Amino acid sequence: MEQGALEFGPFRLDPVKHLLWKQGDLVALAPKAVDLLLALVEQAGEVVGKQELMDRVWPDSFVEEANLSVNVATIRKVLGDRPEGQPYIETLSRRGYRFVAPVKKLGRMQIAVLPFRSLGAESSDGPYLGVGLADALITRLASSAPVAVRATRAVMKYADASVDPQRAGQELDVDAVLDGTVQVEGTRVRVTVQMVPVRGATPAWAESFEAERTSLFDLQNAVAERVARALEVRLGDKSTRRPSADFEAYQAFVKGRYFWSRFSPADVQKAFECFEEAIKRDASFALPHAGLAEAFLAVGALNVLPPAMAWARAKAEAERALELDESLAEAHVALGAIALFQSWDWTAAESHLERAVGLNAGTAGPHQWYALYLHIRGRFTEAQRELERARQLDPLSIVVHAQLALQGYLSGDHAAELLQCEKNVELEPHQFLPRWSLGMAYANQGRFEEAVREHRRALEMSGGLGAMRASLAWSLARAGLADEARATLAAGDTVMMGAVSPYQRVAVEVALGDLDAALSSLERAAEAHDPWVVWLKVDPMLGPLPETPRFKAVLERVFGGASA
Repeated sequence: MEQGALEFGPFRLDPVKHLLWKQGDLVALAPKAVDLLLALVEQAGEVVGKQELMDRVWPDSFVEEANLSVNVATIRKVLGDRPEGQPYIETLSRRGYRFVAPVKKLGRMQIAVLPFRSLGAESSDGPYLGVGLADALITRLASSAPVAVRATRAVMKYADASVDPQRAGQELDVDAVLDGTVQVEGTRVRVTVQMVPVRGATPAWAESFEAERTSLFDLQNAVAERVARALEVRLGDKSTRRPSADFEAYQAFVKGRYFWSRFSPADVQKAFECFEEAIKRDASFALPHAGLAEAFLAVGALNVLPPAMAWARAKAEAERALELDESLAEAHVALGAIALFQSWDWTAAESHLERAVGLNAGTAGPHQWYALYLHIRGRFTEAQRELERARQLDPLSIVVHAQLALQGYLSGDHAAELLQCEKNVELEPHQFLPRWSLGMAYANQGRFEEAVREHRRALEMSGGLGAMRASLAWSLARAGLADEARATLAAGDTVMMGAVSPYQRVAVEVALGDLDAALSSLERAAEAHDPWVVWLKVDPMLGPLPETPRFKAVLERVFGGASA
C-alpha cells in the first residue's frame, strides 16, 4: 500500500489524484491552488518561503507575487477556520506561510478490476458486457479519494483468457483484485464478484447480484457501493448518475469502449460504429459523443483522416457532449487538444485541460494530456509532475512511459530517456509506440543502426502510419543512408494513412542537410495548421533552423504573444 492522502480536520488531500475532499465530498479547487495547499501541508508546522512556493507551483514561468497571495486567500476561504476558530494557514510577514493544523498521513489502497468473465451460452453481448462492467466499476471507484484503481487499458490483456486473480494482481502491482463473472439468462443478468487480497490486509469477500438487463446500471451501482463499503471509502457523487435509460444504447457504448481500448485500426472502426449506434438510440446520451470526440481526435493526429476534417467532427462531438453533461472530462480533453493543435488558442487549451484534471484527476488520461501541453510550452518541471501522477495511477501505460521518455529527451537527459524506453518495450514488445521511442533514444545516443532497426519495427507494427515512416526516414538520414531516407518518405505519398505531414518532413530534411527544403516544409505546416507544428518551440530535431528569420516568423505565427 503506497503513501496516500494527507488528512487534517474534516479534510483529506490526495497528492496523486490532485483532489481535496471534505467529509467525503469533493471540494472545488483549481489545480494551482491544490499544488500550493499540498506544498504547505507536506511541510506542516514549518515556514515555507514565498519564493520556494512560487518556484514549486509555477516552475518554468514568471509570475507576480500577487498570484501567490490570491491563491492563499482562495484556499483559506475554502478551508474556513479550524474548530478552535484559528485559520489553517498563518502568514509570516516578509517570510512566507505556515500550515498549522495537525496532519495525518494515510496509505492508499491500490486495486484492479479485471474484466468479468462470461458464463453460460454465448450471446450477442459476447465479451463486451464483462469488459463494460469492469470499465464502469473502474470509473466509479476512481472517484474515491484513498483508492487507486488501475485503468481499463491496463486490465484489458486479461479480457480474453482465464487468469489467476492473485497472479494478475502481482503483475499489476496492486493490493487487491476485484474478480467476477456475468451470466445472462433471458431478461436477467447475474453478477458474482469476489475481492481477492494480493498483499496487505485487504478484506476478502464474495457476493452475487441479480437484476433485469434493463436495470444494468443499477446493478453496476450496487456492486460499486458494495466494494466501497468493503474498502471503507465513499464514492463521488458522479457515481450515481444514470448515463442512459436505454439499455441497448448503453450496451452499444460499452461495446464501443471495448473496441476503443484495443486500438487496432479494425477495432477503432468498430468503436466508431458502436458510438454512433448508441447516439442513434439515445440522442441525449453524452458519453458516446465524448467517445467519438476522442476517436476523431486520435485518427486526426495520426493522419488516418485529414486532421481538419477529423477535428472538426471531434469539436462538434465534444461540444455536444458538454451540452448534455458539462462534467465530462473526456470532452474537455478533446476541446483542449483542438485548441492546442488546431486553433493555437493557448489560454483555452490550458483552461480545458486543467478543467479535465479537476473533473477526473483519479485517472491517468487528463494528467497525460495536460503534461503534453506543458511539454509543448517548455514547462518541463510541471510536465514531470503531471506525468508522475499519471504513472502512479496507471503504472503499466505505454503512453505514460513514452511521455516519460519524451521528458528525458526534451530535457537532454538521454540516459534516463533510454532507460525509460527499455522498460516500455519490456511492458509491450509488440506495440509500435514503445519501439518508436526506443528508436529515438538509440539515435540520440548515436546508435543509428539500432535506431533504424527499431523504427522499421515501429512502422511495420503501426500498419504504415506516416509518423512512423517519418521517424524511420529520420533515423536513416542520421545513419548516413540519404537515398533510402528519401525513398522512405516518398513511399508514403500515395496513401493517406502512410503520408508524412509537412512538419514531420522538417526533421528529416534537417538531418539530410536540406535546410531550405526544411524551412519550406515548416512554412507549409503552419499554413495547413499541421497538428505537429506546435512542437517547434522545444523540438531538438530542428538543428540550426531556430536561428533563421523564416523560422522566427513561423514561431510568431503559431505562438504569437503567448508566454511560456
